[in-house]
Amino acid sequence: MSQYVIKTNGIDDAAARPCQVLYRPADPIYAESIRQFQGCPTVAVTRGGRVYAGWYSGGIREPHIDNYNLVVVSDDGGKTFDKSPLLVIPSDRKRLVQALDIQMWIAPDGALHIFWVQNDVTIPEDETRDNFDPEHCRFADHRHTEWVITCADPDADEPQFSEPRLLDIGFLRCKPLVTDTGRWINFNYDQTCDRYGYSISDDQGKTWTRHYGAKKLATPFDEGMAYQKRDGSIRMLARCTAGELAETTSRDNGITWEAAKLSGIDSPSSRLYVSRTPTGNVLLVCNDHRGKRCRMTVKLSVDDGETWPYSVCVDERDGLSYPDADFHDGKIYLTYDRERTGAMEILFTVFTEDDVMRGTIPAPYIISKP
Repeated sequence: MSQYVIKTNGIDDAAARPCQVLYRPADPIYAESIRQFQGCPTVAVTRGGRVYAGWYSGGIREPHIDNYNLVVVSDDGGKTFDKSPLLVIPSDRKRLVQALDIQMWIAPDGALHIFWVQNDVTIPEDETRDNFDPEHCRFADHRHTEWVITCADPDADEPQFSEPRLLDIGFLRCKPLVTDTGRWINFNYDQTCDRYGYSISDDQGKTWTRHYGAKKLATPFDEGMAYQKRDGSIRMLARCTAGELAETTSRDNGITWEAAKLSGIDSPSSRLYVSRTPTGNVLLVCNDHRGKRCRMTVKLSVDDGETWPYSVCVDERDGLSYPDADFHDGKIYLTYDRERTGAMEILFTVFTEDDVMRGTIPAPYIISKP
């Protein structure tokens, strides 16, 4: 078992001050038609059925000092989304801080949480903050800071958001877990550490304590996500370079973790989505291939993730990645991307557990493409 704990006692670099949050920005630089890069989507569905989708774009690739996060809204169950963003969280050229990798989540009280990552950027000594070439930027600070804004009533005609708040260090790429005791666990990982990093809150996200668990299996990006099993243990799956997902288990509500091992679930080095469904089954979405980002596949387990008897490939093509999902009124809402600098597609589909069991899921459709 592994347990490493640190307290976050202030972070004094530029990434420890929030980037701007722009509400319904009119600036044409955020128009879909001129984007040259976009990807890494996330989705959250409110109690009233409003669908929030978000991803990051800007610049010509990732990472880039002109990257920004954006949020769009659908009030027809995800059939159509607003073209103009509700929110944009841009990188800060003046302070040399990159804003990236938005992640959205509906908390147990119905509030919408919008997380994003900030990262310090450096430029060559012979260039200045007022005059530098974006191609010369270096993104070498792998500590990162994790930020959050919340909206208590995301179904309102004009949603009101809190001020940005520093959550912790780390890099959150998947939805948090709420355990049966009410504990919140964010798997905001740490690229500077050889152990899986995460943060725990026992007061509904007001304060967080930093923890480190099992030693990682080889990976450039952890991107762990977890579900709680019926026996109370927590199973975390994570990205890995071995052609399978890594896994590690905690039997004391996230404090200590067993040694990481290969899960036997084929997947290239790419993000996954795993969660218990409202009916009690377990949903897993990942690339069903050991080496390529192809075959975006939905798997359903009725035995706590021991086996996955129901499996549907929703997209066979190459260049598919970063699934995220949410649940509402018996439906599953899934988003993922395709070719972030090529096709630049954000894809979406809505289905049910019965669809997965029958082996047929409605074909994904594009909700954004420059």
